[in-house]
Amino acid sequence: MLFPFFNVLLNGFNFFFHIAASWYLTGTAYGQANALLALFALLSVLGLSIQLLTAKVVSKEDRTLSLKQLPLGSLLIKTPIILSFTSCIILLMLLPVLRSVLGVDSGSLLLLYILVFLHTIVSMTRGDMQGKERMLALNINYYIEVLGKLIVFFILAVLGFTLAAVLIGSCAGMLFALIHGWIYSVRQNTALSVTAGNSKLSGIWKSLGQDFTDSLMTNLFVLFFISIDMIFVQHYFPVQSSGYAIALKYSQLVYYVSYSLIAAFIPKLGANGDNKQGLRKLIGIYSVLMICAAIGVYIGTTFIFPLSIPLLFGEAYQSAEQYLVLGGWVYWLFSIVLFFVHVHVLIGRRKFMWGMLAGAAALLISFGWWHQSPQDFLRAELWLYSILSIYFIIDAWFYLYSKQTLPAQKRQQHDPTILN
Repeated sequence: MLFPFFNVLLNGFNFFFHIAASWYLTGTAYGQANALLALFALLSVLGLSIQLLTAKVVSKEDRTLSLKQLPLGSLLIKTPIILSFTSCIILLMLLPVLRSVLGVDSGSLLLLYILVFLHTIVSMTRGDMQGKERMLALNINYYIEVLGKLIVFFILAVLGFTLAAVLIGSCAGMLFALIHGWIYSVRQNTALSVTAGNSKLSGIWKSLGQDFTDSLMTNLFVLFFISIDMIFVQHYFPVQSSGYAIALKYSQLVYYVSYSLIAAFIPKLGANGDNKQGLRKLIGIYSVLMICAAIGVYIGTTFIFPLSIPLLFGEAYQSAEQYLVLGGWVYWLFSIVLFFVHVHVLIGRRKFMWGMLAGAAALLISFGWWHQSPQDFLRAELWLYSILSIYFIIDAWFYLYSKQTLPAQKRQQHDPTILN
């Protein structure tokens, strides 16, 4: 019950990290830092998928055993390491392209690659904690990361480092979390692991495949939509990128709050997958919450956030005010889309992925063709999320009020833990 509370508090620490970064970084460097962290958020889909896979396997085994002792323990430990090295090799090949797109130096990108490498392995240990429902240990691991990141950042910032301080601090925090997770999950005791046979592996991969794919695609779409605009702003408008990044932190507050609400809804949505009346009630509750959120977005973007920018980030970033209103409504609409995406996944409906894929393609085309100002990116997102929201609402209406019911035995059963 305490995990959601500590999770929201953790987001507060991360928000403070961005505030602190704005104190020490110049406008251009702050924009570069946020573009790099946006790219990291997109690349972290690999680690999140590893976390899912590990959690699902561990949850089906004896939870008193360490990760090494599980039948698939050796595979669960080796797979993230192999994927980490593979992803870094691919990213090294893309170094010139990413350097040109983001306008950053090679050293910053190499630090980002190290961060992706560490995150992928850390996610394996976090999946072990999640699968065993050791939520306190999981919370501690997240806090070790963020507090370690803050401490190292402040030390380096005082010594005169700027952009490197953000990236090295992030890598240090992830390394501390990896040490904690490795000791907790892998080296908990020294018993030898048991190697599973090929037939058992085949059966397990078959049973995990659909849920793993759902989680991978869902996380990929979510991370893409919350990251891609910052990357494009850094590429086309490097001077305005710092102000845009500040506004983005405010705008995404409604996303983080709604995501916490969705996390609370996940067990009930999964339990009511065959109960349309229950689903109608849950969607109604979330609708009321989003109406309240709309009031909060209006008050925040119109009155509170503009006044807080110079107080928290400094007068130099007051230009962020011009993006607040559009950004707030963009992420309010995205929160509606996100809720219905989770509903579709939890009740076994996957056709939404085609709509999300089309939306992602349309967004990329729009960003490439129309970019007179950063506001053009926000307007494109506003239109896209409006269309997707209307589509999901109409689709939900027909699904919930139609008399046709999908037979339970033909529905793809879904494990709600893949969305955590």
